[in-house]
Amino acid sequence: MSDPNFPLQGETVIFTGSTEPAEAMERVEELGGKAVYLPLIETAIRQSELPDFSAYEWLIFTSRNSAEAFCLLHAPVDSKIAAVGEKTAEVLEQNGYSVSFMPSIYSADRFIEEFPQVVGEARCLFIKGSLAKNTIASMAMPVDEWVIYETTLNIENAKKLTAMKNAVVLFASPSAVSAYREAGGDWQEIKVAAIGHVTQNAILQNDGHVDFIPEKYTILDALNEIVKGS
Repeated sequence: MSDPNFPLQGETVIFTGSTEPAEAMERVEELGGKAVYLPLIETAIRQSELPDFSAYEWLIFTSRNSAEAFCLLHAPVDSKIAAVGEKTAEVLEQNGYSVSFMPSIYSADRFIEEFPQVVGEARCLFIKGSLAKNTIASMAMPVDEWVIYETTLNIENAKKLTAMKNAVVLFASPSAVSAYREAGGDWQEIKVAAIGHVTQNAILQNDGHVDFIPEKYTILDALNEIVKGS
């Protein structure tokens, strides 16, 4: 019988996002497990001319990476800000920006359902990474896009992951799924956690399986689901 105080004893949880989730990794260790950080994607700020932010009523961020890159600019803006996800909003607010809109579920799909109903025909700028999908730009309202950072797949780390078995692997984006599959990952002898239904769909479309998906799309909530299933 497992120790209820250490429900992850004997478990290895592998985090694959571009930012090391220190809080979640510490929690894994506290619960008796082994936390491994193996990023499958890398980001680098793109050097490009800044847009005229004053031309937009709203700036839209759907990832922590885009928020962090934007905050490095220290750009004064009068635009309202929309953010998808607690961590995205947290980065912006910690840097002095006020977030005026967040969707009820932290996904671009839910964002495009709720955002137009709130703001009408406002002109928007979507600040994004190079591999971001065009979901936001598909809204029936004026949306321009600005690529603030480049995303690349870390195939070397993905190859390391394909050799790791008997672990729980947490995927937070379709890009991480792409890296794993490109490296030959076959989903065998691992449990899979997905953050968000878009990532879940990417896994299923690549012949994978999803054992854990949190109702709220955050890393800590995904970890809670892993604990429940241990």
